[in-house]
Amino acid sequence: MSSSKPRILLIHGSAADHTTWGIQVSSKLGEELRAKFTLIAYDRRTDVTSVEDHADDAIEHLAGDGTPALVCGSSFGAVVALDAIRRFPERFAGAILLEPPMPPSDTVAPAQHELLVAFDRRRAEQGDEAAAELFLRTVLGDAAYERMPAAFQDRSKSMAAQIRADSAALIAYRPRYAELRSVRMPVQLVGGERSAAYFRPTLDALFAALPDARLEILAGAGHMMHAEAHKKFTDVILAFGRDTGVLVR
Repeated sequence: MSSSKPRILLIHGSAADHTTWGIQVSSKLGEELRAKFTLIAYDRRTDVTSVEDHADDAIEHLAGDGTPALVCGSSFGAVVALDAIRRFPERFAGAILLEPPMPPSDTVAPAQHELLVAFDRRRAEQGDEAAAELFLRTVLGDAAYERMPAAFQDRSKSMAAQIRADSAALIAYRPRYAELRSVRMPVQLVGGERSAAYFRPTLDALFAALPDARLEILAGAGHMMHAEAHKKFTDVILAFGRDTGVLVR
């Protein structure tokens, strides 16, 4: 039997797990979104070492009646979502990509090279937690890191192995921008006004490459926009659902 509500598959980024979507999935603050959608959040497997394999895994979480779903990926999860819609277009009605950390062209080296060198050096000198903190401060910025609740800081700092595996997967992955012109489904690109500057060129490149893309920058938000600007994030999802016909009411 088909669900009465369309589904959204939520794919988390690095140094995170399914609880990064806690506001949307289980908090009172997420009631508006849950009233319209069935939300599917899961933990990415730790033994998967490539973006493509993560995308294959994501498809496994869409078992059901086969009705195309939306997919929403944050950071590394946005790269996974992009690969999934490229290779499995029949499984999706649209995608929401939150600042995928890819280079803005196929000729630019991934920024993760330099970060991974610094990460490995810090890990060898000071241990896993110090290396994970370096990653978080680099990606989120010091101010956003300091605003994270202590419990989330501790959880994220325990994920050094995942961070390294994701970074290596991003270095190995190639966006293949020319191929993205064949992705015909609607794609909502989302950036944060306070995010690190290096995310914006990639959003612009994807906006130019994807035939049915739209781009929105959330005022006052940073890289973890679904947590720190959850109401604006919800508004983007609901508008995307209405514009694409996924939401009929």
